[in-house]
Amino acid sequence: MNHDIEEDGCPGRCPRCRSTDFHHLRKVAEFEGGPGAEPFPEEDEGFSLMFYKLAKCRVCGLGGVPRSPVKGGYFRREVREAIEELPTMGRPCYHCGTRIPKFIDLTKEDNIRIFGLARTEGEGAAIDALVEVMECPRAWAELYVTHPFGPRRPARLWLGPPCASCGRPLRTRLARQCLECGLDWHDQDMLPVLA
Repeated sequence: MNHDIEEDGCPGRCPRCRSTDFHHLRKVAEFEGGPGAEPFPEEDEGFSLMFYKLAKCRVCGLGGVPRSPVKGGYFRREVREAIEELPTMGRPCYHCGTRIPKFIDLTKEDNIRIFGLARTEGEGAAIDALVEVMECPRAWAELYVTHPFGPRRPARLWLGPPCASCGRPLRTRLARQCLECGLDWHDQDMLPVLA
């Protein structure tokens, strides 16, 4: 790879699915104009950020690369075939334990319209609109619409040990007071050591 490209701060963009890679610059593809940063035709003229065309993309599988289970997305033809199964690609939500599907064929305008519907008319109308546009299962549309800002934080997974008085879990493993029953043992720093 050319070191000039690595030192330049331009992100990469896939010409097939339009996903942007801001974290890692991958090998620049040799599309019609040769390697290098080029503006994409539908970009705003006032927006001066240039993108490298990626040769490999883990979202859509460009360049024969297997799609990533986290970054990977679904084309409309694949979504039509999914009937009862939940998505296996997409960002994992640790709160509900599912993956949030990424729809590659969903246009920016449709995405704005769907989340606008969610704000104004409720999630039901937005889910119906997404099912109509992407022809996806209703469960997939529900996952997509109910996670507008991405994955949620996990529910409390790591609780402290149980309280000696009431048995409810403490907030942390180092807690010295139970906030449920009020038992406090801050003064008992030195426990007797049995020899």
